[in-house]
Order: sequence, then C-alpha cells, then structure tokens
Amino acid sequence: MTFRITDAMSDGFSRTTERNGLTFIAVFAALALLNALVTSAGFDPAAGTAPASGAVGLVTGLLSLVIGVVTVAAAIVALRTFASAETETIPREFRRHRIGIATLNVFVGTIVYVLLVAVGSVFLLVPGLFVLVSLYYWSVFVAVDDQSFIQGFRSSWTLTGGRRLRLFGLGVAVLFVGIAVNGAAGIPAIFLGGAAGLVLTQLVAAVVTVYTLATTARAYDQLRSLEPPVDADPRPGSAGMPA
Repeated sequence: MTFRITDAMSDGFSRTTERNGLTFIAVFAALALLNALVTSAGFDPAAGTAPASGAVGLVTGLLSLVIGVVTVAAAIVALRTFASAETETIPREFRRHRIGIATLNVFVGTIVYVLLVAVGSVFLLVPGLFVLVSLYYWSVFVAVDDQSFIQGFRSSWTLTGGRRLRLFGLGVAVLFVGIAVNGAAGIPAIFLGGAAGLVLTQLVAAVVTVYTLATTARAYDQLRSLEPPVDADPRPGSAGMPA
C-alpha cells in the first residue's frame, strides 16, 4: 500500500468541518484575538507604535507568553483528538493526560526543530526540506504516544522513511490551500478594516491552523496503518519456528 495524499487532505477537511473541528476553530480564533488585544495594549497610544515601558510592557509580555503556551496545549489536544475516532466530543483524558509535560516537550522541541531545519537550509535548500519532512511528525508522537521530543524526532524519521517525497507533496498542497484561503479572506478584511477585519483575519487563520493539524493527524494515522505489524516476523517459539 502507498500513502495517499488525497485521503489525508479529504480526511483533514472532514475533521475540520465536524463538531470537534469547529470547536477548535473557535478556541484558536479566541486565543489569537486575545493575543492581538494584549499585544496592542503593550504599545503606547500616544507614541504610535512605540512599545510601552515599565510594568505595562512586562505584564503584556507575560500575558502574551501565557497565551502562547495555552495555544501549544490546545494544539496538543487537537492532535490527540484528530488522531482518534472522536468527532463530536473531546474526551477529558485528551485535555488532562500529561498535558504539562507534553506542552513543555512541544515548546522546547519546536525550537530545536526550527534550528535543525535552519541549519540544513544554510548549506542547501534540499537538506533543509529533507529534515523538515523527515522530522515533521515528531509533535504527533509527543502528543499521542507520550514520547519526548527527541524520541519523537527518531520515530518521525522512521515513520516517514520511503514516503518523504509524497509527504513533501502533501505539505506543499496544504501550504497552497492555506495561502489561497488566507488570500481570499484578506481582500474583504482590508475593506472591513478595524475590529471586523481583525476578527475575520484571525478566524480564517484559525480555520487554516485547524485544517493543518487535522491533516497532519490523519496523515500520521494513515502512515501508522501502513507500518508492518510489530510481530510480522516470526519469533523463536512461535508457530513454525523452533523454540
């Protein structure tokens, strides 16, 4: 069997438009809007775009960091949900199980992942893209399988072996979908302007984020289904093999 790009994208779309997907869209949009409000409060209105000084700047910076951490945690819950069969409700264990450890791993792992891709891109674009695709599913292993980010890198490298070109194609397709959707929403957002334009922009960005997460989780699930069973090779003591 081969990895099917269209299946991953259609499954991702289906999960995005179902109840859980819509719930995550609302969550990510709310977090993005809240962060935008907090960020705007960190600038001095009297000075235009000059950052506010003193306690106000410190508080807004800390609040923005907290919102970022909560957003990472929400992404972990989304990956767990989309990698499961749940479409109508989000089980409590998805929201509670080792969520702090997983969030820390994703937070630190993202920094390491970006650095690895950047180092690969310094030499040539191709090595950077190779690392990008090979390690891309590390965060799903952290969220779903309780692995550390280092274990996730190793597992993703193994999982993507022999299918990296197709997975690169999936990434390009999802990227183009995101650009098209954001671009289509950008024009009316400009005409609306103000708060309405901001809400529309963040809402559409949340839709793209959830679709990306859903497609990632469904691709991960498809890749896992293509893996040979752990006990595929006969072991000593099993039927047909000497003990």
